[in-house]
Amino acid sequence: MAATILFFVACKGNKTTDNQADNNTVNTEITEPTDEAITTDDIATTDELSEESKSLADALTEEETQETKAETSKKTTKKETETKEKKKIISQAKEVVKEVAKEKVKIDPVIEAPKEVVKETVAAVKPKPEPKAAPKPEPKPEPKEETPKVSDEMPPAPTKPALSHDKWDALLRKHVSSSGNVNYSGFKADKAQLQSYLEILSANTPESGWSRNKAMAYWINAYNAFTVKLIVDNYPVSSITDLEGGNPWKKRWISLGNQKYTLDQIEKEILLKKYKDARVHFAVNCAAKSCPALLNKAWTASNLESNFEKQTKAFINNSKFNDISAKSAKLSKLFDWYASDFGDVKTFINKYSSTQLKSNAKISFLEYDWKLNN
Repeated sequence: MAATILFFVACKGNKTTDNQADNNTVNTEITEPTDEAITTDDIATTDELSEESKSLADALTEEETQETKAETSKKTTKKETETKEKKKIISQAKEVVKEVAKEKVKIDPVIEAPKEVVKETVAAVKPKPEPKAAPKPEPKPEPKEETPKVSDEMPPAPTKPALSHDKWDALLRKHVSSSGNVNYSGFKADKAQLQSYLEILSANTPESGWSRNKAMAYWINAYNAFTVKLIVDNYPVSSITDLEGGNPWKKRWISLGNQKYTLDQIEKEILLKKYKDARVHFAVNCAAKSCPALLNKAWTASNLESNFEKQTKAFINNSKFNDISAKSAKLSKLFDWYASDFGDVKTFINKYSSTQLKSNAKISFLEYDWKLNN
């Protein structure tokens, strides 16, 4: 330890000889750890110390150099060894790659087939995505009603059927006898033709320009045809009075044009009240045995007057309906119910009867038979 301290002191004391005293002082102060005090005699001269220090430094330098060379040699040898190992490994890897490449050529076809099978299997077992719920359609706004535009492409409006009583005439001739007996079963079988005729009547209601005969023929045919329909719709039935609580003439059900009528309206308010002709009672038929016979042909403007005369005479002179002698007469109840329409009954009877009543002849009325006129 003392030698080392002297070396540092010697290095510091190269400046001048005059500083030696100071150096000796410093050396004395620093060397505290030694067990014994260092005397002046023990301290070597400056030259001696310099030589010793130099030798020691050279020795240290040589030692360090040898160590450095040895270390460098070791590193170089290790690096060369690692390089050789790497080259060897790379060479071996290349050989392995070559061998693998050769084997791959052989096994590729064998591998590809299973790959396809695997793909198909995966596709088959792969769960399909749940279909998305279709969005609820938004409610469409209600379309606005628009007036259709008339164009050449639109079909023409259906033409109104012309007024004709031919269908009714054919049905009457087919299903009504000359004496007025009605085959309601036959009418029921031809109900479609009857309905077709009623539709013609509904589409062709009387107009202001029509003649009296044309209008009266229209209303007489309408009354009779709708009465037959009433029976046919309820057939079989024993009497018309079995329908509508015994008074079917008050029911409003007959559609003609834009209005609905009752049988009473057609007979009393239109035919009798408007045209004031009592012979109407022998033209309209109420489907009863005591009612004037249903004519077996249609009424028309051209045959109206002749049919009035024919029907009136036939009814008054038929003993089934009236029993007439010069001194007395048992007349149909019609002449009692509608006496105001006939005026003086004896005068009316004498106009059409083959037997003339005396002015003092007694008049009575027969019971009305409401059984069906079939």
